[in-house]
Amino acid sequence: MKKPKNKEEIEISDYLNLLIAIGKMGGIRRPVFSTTSELGRTVGISQQSASRKLTKLENSNYIVRNYKQRGNTIKITPIGVAALEHVFTDLWMILSAEGREISEKIVIKGTVCTGMGEGAYYMSQKEYLNQFASLLEFEPYPGTLNLQLLEDSSLRNFERLLRSPSKFIKEFTKEGRRFGKVFVWPTYLLIGNRKISAALIHPDRTHHNNQIEIIAKEHIKTTYEIKDGDELELILQ
Repeated sequence: MKKPKNKEEIEISDYLNLLIAIGKMGGIRRPVFSTTSELGRTVGISQQSASRKLTKLENSNYIVRNYKQRGNTIKITPIGVAALEHVFTDLWMILSAEGREISEKIVIKGTVCTGMGEGAYYMSQKEYLNQFASLLEFEPYPGTLNLQLLEDSSLRNFERLLRSPSKFIKEFTKEGRRFGKVFVWPTYLLIGNRKISAALIHPDRTHHNNQIEIIAKEHIKTTYEIKDGDELELILQ
């Protein structure tokens, strides 16, 4: 997903110990009270360093603080939570067996965009839906999520994918109209620390190689509050 803009850019890796300490105190759910001396002792730095880093985190919108006579109440903002979720996902990919397996797969990144509406029309055809339901582990929502591929690495990975083996939906004719074959690759969408089962589909006759279509059980934009311009990542099984 697109990273929210901060008032002051910082290298978040230098401040993770403080964010984690505040989070362990409950600072994601509610404001928590602490002094800079206490936080410094918790993470093994001086009071002055803790004070300086908290100011940087506040100026960058990772935390909000209310100053009290004997300390501060501190709460992690949605930007701070997103930073922790990003680290969690990276650690999960490194440390868990499932994550390591996924990290070795094809990764495609893109930005959400509005398509021409053709996906919703084709996905509303029960002949397609029935085949998708039998081919995948879920019954797809009758519509598609469009991603625009901007990075060269993602474009190369997509071209690599097109040359790899795939499942496919058979063509059929309905009311005199031919509905063509659709190639299908099961995939995961990573949204924050959530892994959503999905599938990348590619109609046999399409020519938009820099734009891909994704299907899932849910309406992704509504369910996960995704909007045009957000960045998403696909990991092919």
